[in-house]
Amino acid sequence: MPRSRTLIAGISTSLTGQFVVQGQQALAGLQAWAEDVNRAGGMTVSNPRTRWPVTVVHHDDQSQPDRARQITSRLIQRDSVDLLFGPYSSVLSMAAAEIAEAHQKVLWNQGGAADNIYQQGFDWTVGVLSPASGYLSGLLPLIRQTDVSIASIGIIRAYPGAFPHAVSSAVHRQARELGFQVNYIREFPPSLTDFSGVLEEVRGKKLQVLVVVGRIANDIGFAQQLAAARTSVKVAAIVATPIQQFVDALRGEAQGFIGPSQWEPEANYPSNYGPSPESVLASLSSGASVSVDYPMAQGYAAGLVAQACVEKAGSLEDARLRASASDLDISTFYGRFKIDSDTGKQTGNSTLLVQWQGGKKVILWPPELAQGRLVYPWPNG
Repeated sequence: MPRSRTLIAGISTSLTGQFVVQGQQALAGLQAWAEDVNRAGGMTVSNPRTRWPVTVVHHDDQSQPDRARQITSRLIQRDSVDLLFGPYSSVLSMAAAEIAEAHQKVLWNQGGAADNIYQQGFDWTVGVLSPASGYLSGLLPLIRQTDVSIASIGIIRAYPGAFPHAVSSAVHRQARELGFQVNYIREFPPSLTDFSGVLEEVRGKKLQVLVVVGRIANDIGFAQQLAAARTSVKVAAIVATPIQQFVDALRGEAQGFIGPSQWEPEANYPSNYGPSPESVLASLSSGASVSVDYPMAQGYAAGLVAQACVEKAGSLEDARLRASASDLDISTFYGRFKIDSDTGKQTGNSTLLVQWQGGKKVILWPPELAQGRLVYPWPNG
């Protein structure tokens, strides 16, 4: 049996560039997991009487795909990490997955939700997040429960980008199934900052539901301009809504905006593995220099999932870890973990739908976790 040594976890993370806030959060979450493991005595690998301390190695990918490829290769080849964690954002996660695949190294994907990551035939990527196609799956059913007469939908998304396309296309499909009318689809380049022309079109179409999916800066900028405009919009769903950056930027104007969240501390999922939600939140909050948003929880949850697979496999061999991930079905503070064994895509967990109400996020969906009812119509319409 191998003697105890330090187990190395490695992550490519954005400490500069457009994903800097979420990159810092993901790193802080992974570090909090490692600190909790060490506080408990370390991780069991093969010998139950021997526990291994965990250390986290990280490098700045500068929010650039090519840099994420270089960092992932460095983590595997030079740093010899035992557990490889992916960066935040789908575009960077795809880049990391390509390198992990070439080295037959399990990539614990904690930050990329785009469905196309799992459509490449990768064998070594394990998804922790709910896929992008399910991000707004509760939105239209919730609207139908609230107002059966509402019908007109507009979809505004950044182009190019696999994540915005996956989120918005799923809404479009569901809208047809539920009898909504998608009367407006508008794509925009991620560099766009002035949405006045788009808002004129929205006003002219007399849209009742608006779905917006861009990069974080796009979402915040659009929301600010939408809140100041006068439109017929009764429901405004913007993907960046749940993060602290959004409410900080909009202040009181955040009221009524709806968006998807991978995790909220109030969700209180039933858990059969790992620390309690209260304990995790305390660890995430302790000494944190960044907001405790769901990217931080994702980092912690990915560590827990990898830990469960190590314990199940009794090994750090990647083939055995990937096999363990395929068989694993657990519930943590973050929700259920269960993947499609062939693709690695997350199938067990689902995304929350939240709305800013009275300065607080309120969970509206799924019904069994709902804390309140939809504020309707949107107060800024």
